[in-house]
Amino acid sequence: MTRIRVAGIRKAGPEDAATIARHRYPGESGEHLAVYADWVPGVMSEGRYLGWLAVRGGRVIGGAGLLLYWQPSREGPNPVRGRVVNVFVEAEFRRQGVARELLQALLTEARSRRLGVLNLGSSLEGRNLYASLGFQASETEMTMRLG
Repeated sequence: MTRIRVAGIRKAGPEDAATIARHRYPGESGEHLAVYADWVPGVMSEGRYLGWLAVRGGRVIGGAGLLLYWQPSREGPNPVRGRVVNVFVEAEFRRQGVARELLQALLTEARSRRLGVLNLGSSLEGRNLYASLGFQASETEMTMRLG
């Protein structure tokens, strides 16, 4: 069965920092948006933040990010871990597979980098999607071990 793409997915760049900040703090205003938007280009240029945006009709309708961090561990040879952040889809495009497509792009990248572990904080609304992709729930977070 061929899966129909519901949106075009593209990599985010430093020029998308304001959009990424809005995804981080949806529906909010305030100085924290500007602080986050100022932070994004630096961590992108360092290669520590990777982002994907879903686009439909020239409009950004969603996004997802992967924050890379170093943590020594006896669990695997690659000490680089990933934290899934800023998963957001505009309300009128939810439940259409957009978040799944964004996360599939993110997971493809994580696997190509041979990351051993991904983690994320999830809303109750997002837990079923993350679980369907292989994340395991704990009391405070969800984790996926990439093998």
